[in-house]
Amino acid sequence: MIRNFTKKQRAFTLVELLVVIAIIGLLSTIVIVSFGTVRNQAKDSAIKANLNQMRLAAEMQFSNNANYMPATTRVDYIAAKNAVTAAGGAVTENFAVSAFCINSTLPGAGGSWCIDSAGRIGNSPAGCNAQICQ
Repeated sequence: MIRNFTKKQRAFTLVELLVVIAIIGLLSTIVIVSFGTVRNQAKDSAIKANLNQMRLAAEMQFSNNANYMPATTRVDYIAAKNAVTAAGGAVTENFAVSAFCINSTLPGAGGSWCIDSAGRIGNSPAGCNAQICQ
């Protein structure tokens, strides 16, 4: 068997390999930054959902006892509050006999989220009951 040794074999050059590695590095950086943003949005959504659970626990307390005052001792309320804290939110809660306001910081958006007994939900205490949320 006779082989033709005059034919040159082609291979990748060092420059081509470095360009491919640089492109892969750039794409992976973009993906990692995107995951960070999505992670923060997920934390904010979890905090908002747990604030809603806290609101439901307070409403159940009012339904059972005709006042909101001991809602912070309910097991479901405490579990939701602990979940907000674990996600990075700081909870501020104000309860009166006939009204309540629960406010938490949002680590991803850098703002806050407020829920009150009148059903108002918003991204600032001004969106809630001003007398209770202060």
